[in-house]
Amino acid sequence: MFSRPSRFSVAVTIASSALVLVTGTVSSAMPDTTDTAVVAPPPVTAPSPPPYKQLALKTLDQVVKGNFVAVSARFDESIRQEGNPAVLANAWKEYQDQLGFGRYQSHREPRQVVSGDRTVVDIPLRMAEQPGDLRVVFDGKGHIEGLWFLKKGVPVP
Repeated sequence: MFSRPSRFSVAVTIASSALVLVTGTVSSAMPDTTDTAVVAPPPVTAPSPPPYKQLALKTLDQVVKGNFVAVSARFDESIRQEGNPAVLANAWKEYQDQLGFGRYQSHREPRQVVSGDRTVVDIPLRMAEQPGDLRVVFDGKGHIEGLWFLKKGVPVP
């Protein structure tokens, strides 16, 4: 039966190892580094996550300018078929004209929330008739997984 070493036994082991080094001669305790160069490994940099708020603002800008081809080109595979440029253009037109929001005026600072393995960015919209929100959902690579024109304040699922 094995027992887990206690903190005391680990400390004793470390202390006895230190005694061996201290009681030996200096020449045997110190390695010869006359011709040895120390080379540090290159720094490891992890790729930074896409700037989701900026991507969402770029998406809004492209929607407002009517550049639906550019927006749909950033859709991930799962929504590329349903979210073609014509469908996106119709949804934006309906949001403004038929749902009573009116024309886009401006926006406020985006809000970003992580939901599972996705990043959700809501942009509060100032529309001519009533406020709304643009919600853009991104995967980890910055592709758009979802895009909605919403009433103001719809909670993130």
